[in-house]
Amino acid sequence: MAPPSRILAWNVASAIGYSFILTFVMAVISLIVKAFYPPTVFEIAPIMSLLKSPASGVVQLIVLALLVSFSLPVGSKVAEGNLKQVRKVAVYAGVSYLAFSLLPSAFTTPYLQTTVGLIIAYNVLNGAFSGTLATYF
Repeated sequence: MAPPSRILAWNVASAIGYSFILTFVMAVISLIVKAFYPPTVFEIAPIMSLLKSPASGVVQLIVLALLVSFSLPVGSKVAEGNLKQVRKVAVYAGVSYLAFSLLPSAFTTPYLQTTVGLIIAYNVLNGAFSGTLATYF
């Protein structure tokens, strides 16, 4: 078995990547819902989306739950042992994404660069938090 520092590094790196994937998927889902139901607003945070336009929020929460649940079922014991860390990272990253994605909503600014920076920051924070939890718990 690899030393904990190496496992931590891999978990943090994969959780950061998974968090960026979740952000991209939530943005695409929000745009798709906006195309079919124009009164909705574009929002990548599922909780804020649920408050501002419930149709988009519900769809985003369902997709997030599906993305997390697809990492859970494993058919064999050999695959289960190999994918244990991956499943833990996916679950922690998906659940903590709900909280960390609220970061851009906490700061109102007219500058697009600040919003993009906050999105990058919450993805990195989410990845570091999720990877650490997946390593030690």
